[in-house]
Amino acid sequence: MFKLSLTKNSLSYTINLLLFIFFSTLINIKNAYYIAPSILFLISILYISVYKSEITISKYVKYYIFSAIGYYLISFVVAFINGDAIPNSFKSDHFLILSIPIILLIWKYKPTFNFMALVFGVSSFIYGISAIYNKFFIGIERAFSYIHPIPAGAIIMTVSLYCFIFGIDYLRVNKKLLAILMLCSASVGLLGNILTGSRGTWMIFPVAIIVLSFHYRKYLKHIVIPFLSSILALVIIASFIPQTGIQKRYNEAISDVTQYFDGINKETSIGMRFELWRSAFQGIKERPLLGWGKNGMDEKRLEQSKSADFPSIIKDFPHTHNLFIEQAFYRGMIGLFFLVLFIYTLGFYYIKMYKEAKDEEKKLIALLGIINVLALLSFSLSDALLRLKEYAMFFYMCNVIFYAMTIDNNRRVIE
Repeated sequence: MFKLSLTKNSLSYTINLLLFIFFSTLINIKNAYYIAPSILFLISILYISVYKSEITISKYVKYYIFSAIGYYLISFVVAFINGDAIPNSFKSDHFLILSIPIILLIWKYKPTFNFMALVFGVSSFIYGISAIYNKFFIGIERAFSYIHPIPAGAIIMTVSLYCFIFGIDYLRVNKKLLAILMLCSASVGLLGNILTGSRGTWMIFPVAIIVLSFHYRKYLKHIVIPFLSSILALVIIASFIPQTGIQKRYNEAISDVTQYFDGINKETSIGMRFELWRSAFQGIKERPLLGWGKNGMDEKRLEQSKSADFPSIIKDFPHTHNLFIEQAFYRGMIGLFFLVLFIYTLGFYYIKMYKEAKDEEKKLIALLGIINVLALLSFSLSDALLRLKEYAMFFYMCNVIFYAMTIDNNRRVIE
């Protein structure tokens, strides 16, 4: 019995360590995104093969599994029909399948509430400090450009919001030191996000504040408003520092929109997004059911670039800068349906758990899940982040953890 308990404890510690490594190195070390999840996957397969007779799968986990498999299968079918390379044409979608056995493992060996606060708090702080180092010491114009500033900015923003939630909750239970540490990590993370220059990632911020204000409405006057005032002051101060690039990026955005609608120049950053959307809608009209596939989508853009209707540089863009438009262009309305179904499954589950949870910690984890889904929806308006490996793995791993922590079935090994 002692040996079995020791083995379980050791496995739980190993899982916790891998989760910590995953989040803390995700955007700081190139290609680190797959190392910890791959090890967790192997452990999960071993665990399932040994204890398969003892595993009882919750209906909500089944919903996750069915929607994930459905989304993955349609990716495979579209690739097959359109003659795309299998499996290279949908690389990031493999991570979704990777997450299925991991959810069963973490469901059994759940991390604690305080441990996940530690993971996100340390990670947000590391992201922010790394961004400062990138910008002011190395001289990189947009922090994390050696990976990709847009998914890096999206990850930092999401983790910073997690820290904000944990910090407010620690204030609620009068754990002031932990609250200060988490809120400081959130602030450092948000500064790091600013330094990536990823404008689209800030679209989630007002939405998240509305959601969090509703959740913490009892403490709004004493907790939320003072912290939001501090964050607003941080953003305003940062915007007046030329080295942060905030003023430059803001002015560029205004100029891009003005030039596009005045017909002066469509080949700006934002203008090209509008052109890519117009290009995709034309392609969707021609193949609405199963789309064009990866190669077909690229060939269609190349064809459009040779016509007078679109800028010639449209052929150089690898995606449509909108997840849902991209999905319909790439995989047709069927592909779009399965993507929406998967996101709906996640959102429905988290909202249901949030409403029904009597335990405050479980309610808070469900809230993190809601923020994760809302963040994806927000980021997807201006980019197709699920095609990018770092963000895709981050999104799926967060869902695995939040799902596992909110389902009552197996007891935690370590309390």
